[in-house]
Amino acid sequence: MPNPKDLRVGDLVRFISTPEEWSQPGYCIHAMSRRFMKKMILRTWPARVYEIDEWGYPWIRAIFYERGKRHYHSWAVTESTGWRKVLRRI
Repeated sequence: MPNPKDLRVGDLVRFISTPEEWSQPGYCIHAMSRRFMKKMILRTWPARVYEIDEWGYPWIRAIFYERGKRHYHSWAVTESTGWRKVLRRI
């Protein structure tokens, strides 16, 4: 399993499934987070890491259009499952 702390600013990340950590007993996830993750899985392009926080976790940004309006989202990649690093084409 990849370690999210190995990601750097500029790396591309593709979400491929909901994280396995979310199905652990006692793990509580907000409904908005589940909806966000489902949208990220359906996207055909990867997200770019734009920041590393003080704990070493990478953050991505996403823009979704709903009813003609933009919705901005930020997400910290803290789980080690459900995503993969995308290698850049040369």
